[in-house]
Amino acid sequence: MTTKPIPPHIRPDGLQLEENRGFQQRFWRLQRGAWLGFALLMILALLGFTGSGGPFQKQRIGFTDAVVELPRVLRWEAGDEMVITFDAPARTRSLRIGQSFADLIAIERIEPEPAAARLVSGGQVLDFAAGGDAPHRVRLALRPLHFGWLRFDLGIGGESRSVGLLVLP
Repeated sequence: MTTKPIPPHIRPDGLQLEENRGFQQRFWRLQRGAWLGFALLMILALLGFTGSGGPFQKQRIGFTDAVVELPRVLRWEAGDEMVITFDAPARTRSLRIGQSFADLIAIERIEPEPAAARLVSGGQVLDFAAGGDAPHRVRLALRPLHFGWLRFDLGIGGESRSVGLLVLP
């Protein structure tokens, strides 16, 4: 025995569907908000706030006789670099990196190789021999091991700065 389908109710405007107009308007508002959120995320990415390009990709940290340039945002398991430029002439240069940095970021390569590396309370110190006229440049190839917010201390000479990085998955 077969039954015939019941035709939907015909509205006065001719549409043959049942709809909850209030729900549909809430859904449309939510959809417009999501598109606005996506557009904002794209603008942030183009400006460099998600890593890999853009004018805000790198942060510069100034010391008395050096400048450190490193990314604001790193990508998990993707390589990036930190560049230290020593401006004043000296025979040796020291770079102190806090322990929280070493716990979450792998240093894959250091150019030039440090003359000495030693562990100190709360971190490690890399000593570089410097010859000739300044500026001298040191490059550290970095690879994050975990994602999340990272805060560590970075020191050159007697100065120390607190640095924050965001590692995105």
